Amino acid sequence: MSVPRSDNKPFRHPFARIRHAAPALAAWLLVACGNSDNAPPAAPAAVHSQVPGELRVQPASLQMLQIEPVAERRDSQTIWAPARIAFRDDRVTAVGSPAAGRIVQVHANIGDIVTAGQPLATVASPEALRLRAEAGNAVVAQGLAASEAQRQRLMVEKGIGVEMERAAAEARLREATQELDRARGTVALLGNGGNDGGGADRIVLRAPRAGVVAERKATVGAAVDTSGEPLFLVGDPSATWVVAEVFESDLAGLREGAEAQVETSSLSRPMRGRVQRIGTALNQETRRAPVFVSIENPPDTVRPGMLAKVAMQVASPPGLVIPLSAVLIKDERRSIVYLQRSDTVFQARDVELGQPMRGFIPVLGGLAVGDRIVVRGALLLDGAASQLQ
Repeated sequence: MSVPRSDNKPFRHPFARIRHAAPALAAWLLVACGNSDNAPPAAPAAVHSQVPGELRVQPASLQMLQIEPVAERRDSQTIWAPARIAFRDDRVTAVGSPAAGRIVQVHANIGDIVTAGQPLATVASPEALRLRAEAGNAVVAQGLAASEAQRQRLMVEKGIGVEMERAAAEARLREATQELDRARGTVALLGNGGNDGGGADRIVLRAPRAGVVAERKATVGAAVDTSGEPLFLVGDPSATWVVAEVFESDLAGLREGAEAQVETSSLSRPMRGRVQRIGTALNQETRRAPVFVSIENPPDTVRPGMLAKVAMQVASPPGLVIPLSAVLIKDERRSIVYLQRSDTVFQARDVELGQPMRGFIPVLGGLAVGDRIVVRGALLLDGAASQLQ
């Protein structure tokens, strides 16, 4: 007896524990209420109606049943999701090494507040030495090409030069200038490590912006290259948001701009926020997607890396929904509810259902708005029907 749940775990019906007691409860339903002398009634309290599949009960037995109309649900519900405080994507910068080498010194640690240009680590790199040497050679080559081009222009102006040689000198000058620009651009990425008291093989990694060191993976002696993961993450501590992990089943009803409430263990009062962005990719293991919540006026004590939990308003999917307690499983495959045809007449109705969510389940077929169904006590009716078969 199970109804599939959205988290892929079997749902056990609330009345599953008492199914074995259904015959005894049904027998009690068959007895007319108010019979003080315990004598058997002259006629059964539940009998077949004239219409096949219908069941008629004594009016006094209705007190054992809870009957509600089927309604179309359009309200919203609150869901809770685990979360963490993180830097905004556009306010955090990764710092890596522009050339292969080995870390010889680390100047900053996680949590340090740094200014733009402040040293974070120093890398010894033979490749940096080679690149700086190439840049020096490019300066010399460009100077020689410029002198030769100037000499050829003067000779042509005096009438003793050859135009073809002048054009060739101009072409060599353009090539040398382009190579110098390339070499200077590469050296610019290395920084001015050679002028900071170290050798020309040194690269000083610097903070690209003012902020706080959120992550450090640099250790003295570690080898680095341009394809490795960043050695530092520097973020703006004033630009944070909350990253909540929301179940796949709750994403459909979540909207950007929805109100949110953020709670952390370090704050006595919850923070207010709004859903700013909803992630599109699901974690294959947890079946959750990231939802980014902006905080309204976050206090100074909020820091990236803090754990939190977030309450968000989720719109219920449109359509008919009924309580899970109204559903009975027959033959391990049929879902039925008991429909009230008249005051004392009920009928077992096959229904097609969707995925349950927070105590309710969508109705895909078999019922209409306004149909009155048994939401508590359906198992007793089912037991009474079995007694009459």
